[in-house]
Amino acid sequence: MKRIASLFLIVTLFYNVLGFYIMFAEQQEQVWVTAMEKTDNSNFEIIEIKITPYAYVVDSGIEDANEDFVIHNKTYHVFKKRIQNNVLQLYCLKSAHNEALNKDLKKIVDSQLFDDNSNKENPSKKLMKSFIQDYIQGNTIVFISTSIKLVSPVTLNSYPPQKNLLSGYFTTNDPPPDMV
Repeated sequence: MKRIASLFLIVTLFYNVLGFYIMFAEQQEQVWVTAMEKTDNSNFEIIEIKITPYAYVVDSGIEDANEDFVIHNKTYHVFKKRIQNNVLQLYCLKSAHNEALNKDLKKIVDSQLFDDNSNKENPSKKLMKSFIQDYIQGNTIVFISTSIKLVSPVTLNSYPPQKNLLSGYFTTNDPPPDMV
């Protein structure tokens, strides 16, 4: 009972720490957004996208926007947008904070999944390895039938994640067993 209570308290602590981290990161991003909204339009990078609207769209003036989008693994933050002659113009800046955060997260996940670098200083960072290596065994399994006293080895085919399955079904190399 003490273990369950201590586990619950630790999970609650980490939940609160994660909440504060997200709150402060969001607050820092909003400070950056308000500072960038005050800059001149000539400092922005303009991305033009040709659109085909479903309805007639009147050319609009510059509207404020607060959106993020990703093009070729680069995160942009849109501050203003305008539609003119069926062309959407996005006034945006590259968001270096999100790119750095995404690189760090990707590096952490890759190091935990693929275990490329050997970090003996802090083994607690290697929490998770590949799911297939840990939980799916490609070993021979022996099925024993008690009525006939027949022992037959059967191998299970473990597919690596790079290969595609044929229409969602596993294919076997052996014919089905004969039924008596």
